[in-house]
Amino acid sequence: MTPETPPDDEPGSFHEPPTGFQRESVKLIASLIPLSSSAFYLVGPDILNRGAVLLNIDVADELTYQRKYRELDPLNPTLFAKSNEILVCIDDLLDEHALFQSRYYREFMRPLNHRHVADMFFRQGADIIAVLSMLRDAAHGPFSAAELALARKLHPFLQYALNAVYRPKRYHERETLAAVYRLTERETDVLEFVLGGASNKDIARELGLGLATVKTHLQHVFHKFAVPSRAALIARARSSIRG
Repeated sequence: MTPETPPDDEPGSFHEPPTGFQRESVKLIASLIPLSSSAFYLVGPDILNRGAVLLNIDVADELTYQRKYRELDPLNPTLFAKSNEILVCIDDLLDEHALFQSRYYREFMRPLNHRHVADMFFRQGADIIAVLSMLRDAAHGPFSAAELALARKLHPFLQYALNAVYRPKRYHERETLAAVYRLTERETDVLEFVLGGASNKDIARELGLGLATVKTHLQHVFHKFAVPSRAALIARARSSIRG
């Protein structure tokens, strides 16, 4: 069986890896606090699921955010890495005039009808490892003090579950795939990005590699999994994780 040559920019399809904790967390928050949309995504290079669990957000829009607008986001978690903040509202960072004049709002938020955003940051030690983003359109109005207080009350439980149950399972999944298929550390990194729906160009950018190097790693992964395509690779990896 000869694997296909990985194309230069095969679009991510976000074949869904196990995301039960994220899905249930988003459902819980949305059942208690009215939202127009939400996203729960994991941060860092060592977790199997690199895709976000989305509520009323298109995958294409999430990809656009990651590729083009993440660095412009006033709530980008890298900006809060050295703080103890657990919940931040965009309205507390920028007044309405400044927000409306920003490129981030004009090019990304406004076309998607996003007006009010509050992000919950989850940490392991000092490191932010996940973000739950709550979004409202203008019709929903700003988040009230009572709603934000409720979100803060939920935060400790969600952070505990994330650290005590969810992340250890992801570490185990990574180690299992690497051991069973004899993957190198970098091949495992590439596999994780593929499982999250990333294109070759996305992987190259995130890992700081050349596109040709990414394609070589991916060919090695195809060979070790004995599969001819991304779809077959994802299916076999998920089957292996399920045991």
